[in-house]
Amino acid sequence: MTYYKLKIPSFTQYKYAWAERPMKTNNSDDCSQCPKCGGFVGLLYWLPPYDIIIKQPKNVRDFVSGVIGGNFIVSERFKEKYEKSGLSGITNFKSVNIIQMGTTKKINYPIPKLLVVNIKITIAQVDYSRMNIKWLTKPKKNICALCGQGPDGAGGSYKSYDKIVLIKETLTNDNFFIPINLPGITMITEKAKNFIEDNKFTNVKLTPDFEARHNIIKIS
Repeated sequence: MTYYKLKIPSFTQYKYAWAERPMKTNNSDDCSQCPKCGGFVGLLYWLPPYDIIIKQPKNVRDFVSGVIGGNFIVSERFKEKYEKSGLSGITNFKSVNIIQMGTTKKINYPIPKLLVVNIKITIAQVDYSRMNIKWLTKPKKNICALCGQGPDGAGGSYKSYDKIVLIKETLTNDNFFIPINLPGITMITEKAKNFIEDNKFTNVKLTPDFEARHNIIKIS
């Protein structure tokens, strides 16, 4: 089965809207933890109020990227369709409070209803040895066998990889998920891909796992 990397391209192309958080914002000191070693494997939990600023406000689409306290932002239409779809993997939807549209308050744009989405971090793992990873610093021997992390950066850091290879035996039934040892990357099943395409959700890019290249120098 093919899985797909979900990416919102707008943050790099400056074509559609993206979101930023204001200077004053609230975060918890806690986040998701690895069930094996207890290490942090996700973002710090975002605490209310969920205030955001929308940039490029003329073109708000179904998916909105940005530097926020969640994985990404979606439209109310996406939420309504998802809740009727029978799909799994989105842990929650939280309504955001849009405090500014654009860089100036002189232009009045309609305020869309948007929600921040958090994706489940599962025990699914990727196989580093089959992804042709180029390491900046290689993992050390004392890393966690599940999340791949360790003390003082022992998990290493990579420059690039040629594809994403999921370990079949570790996969769960979730349709949207983040592999525990590939933080920040949202993967989806073919069923979720069909859901996105059938509903014609906008501003989202789906790349097959075998073509999901990544390079920290050249973002694709």
